[in-house]
Amino acid sequence: MNFEYVKQFIKNAGLPNYRIAQVKDAVYKNGITSWQEATALPAGLRSQLEQERPILSFTVKKMVLSEQDRVAKALLKLKDGLLIETVLLKPHDGWSVCVSTQVGCPMRCSFCSTGRMGFKRDLTDEEIADQVLMWFQYVKKEKIGERISHVVFMGMGEPLLNYLNVVKAVQNLTNPDFLNIGARHISISTSGVADKLHKLAVDLPQVNLAVSLHNADNDERSKLMPVNRRWDLEELRNALDEYLALTGRQVFLEYAVIDGVNNRPEHIRKLGKWIRDSKFSYLLHVNLIACNLGRGQKTDDRAVQDMADALKAMGIGVTIRKSMGNDISAACGQLASKN
Repeated sequence: MNFEYVKQFIKNAGLPNYRIAQVKDAVYKNGITSWQEATALPAGLRSQLEQERPILSFTVKKMVLSEQDRVAKALLKLKDGLLIETVLLKPHDGWSVCVSTQVGCPMRCSFCSTGRMGFKRDLTDEEIADQVLMWFQYVKKEKIGERISHVVFMGMGEPLLNYLNVVKAVQNLTNPDFLNIGARHISISTSGVADKLHKLAVDLPQVNLAVSLHNADNDERSKLMPVNRRWDLEELRNALDEYLALTGRQVFLEYAVIDGVNNRPEHIRKLGKWIRDSKFSYLLHVNLIACNLGRGQKTDDRAVQDMADALKAMGIGVTIRKSMGNDISAACGQLASKN
C-alpha cells in the first residue's frame, strides 16, 4: 500500500489527522484485506478508498500449499496483467517471506526457471513491499501464530538491477510505523552485480547480503551464470572486499550443488582458494543447498554433505540449507509464472 497516497487523500478530504492513525492501525496491525473491514473509518471514506486505492497493488490469482513443508506460494496478478510469484515459509521460529523484484529475470542462469521466462519489467517499491503485506494479512486471517519476522529478496528477478525500488521497499518494510521488520532480518540476494555493492553498503548497511556463486571457476561459472561475463570472479571478490570493509557484516555465498557439475574436488579447491584470497575471508560463509532439478527432484543430499565436509576440512564456514517447497515448485530457482 502506498501509505503516503492514502495520507494525502485523507488530508485533501479535510478529515482530522487521527483518521491517518486509524488507517495505519487497520492495515499494519489488524491486517485488513478490504477497506470495508476498517470499521473505525466513516463509511464514505471506506468506499472511496476501496474504489480509488485498494490496499494491495495486485490481486491474488492462485495460492497453493505444500504437503511436505510449512510453505505456501501465491500467484499474483499485477494491474497491467503480468504475473509474479511470492512464497511464505517457516524455516525457523517466525514466518519468512520470499519476495520477487522483477517480472521474470534478465540474468538467464542456466539452472533457474525464472531466467527462462525472460525479463518483462521491474516491480515498483509498492509491488515489492505489498507481497509482505499480503502474507501478513494471510497470517492474521488464518491465525497461524507468529508475526512475519524475516524477508528475503530471493524470488523472481535480480534485486540489484531494480536497485532504487528495492531500497525504497526495504525502507518501508523496516519503518516502525508500518510492518517494522528489523533490517538484520532482511536479506538481499544477488547473482553478482558487483558495481552496486558499494551503494548497498552505504544505503542499507544492516541488511544481510547473499551472493549466488555456484562455481569458482570463471569459464564454468560463465556457462552457469552469464553475469560472470560482465563481472568475473576477481571483480566480484574485489567488490565484496570493499563491501566487507564498509560494513564488517558477514556475507553468505549461496552455492547450489549440482552433482558432477560444480562439486568435484577441483571445484572445492577453487572455491576454497577464492574465499581465502579475500582480505576478509573470515566474513565469508558458504550456504550449500541441493540444486532443484525439476518438480520434486533435487541433487542427492549425500553429495551436498560430502561437499560440506570437504569445505569444513579446509577451515571454511559452511551451512547446509534445507530446500523447502519443492513439491509446489516454490523452492530456490523454481519461481516462474507459468500461466
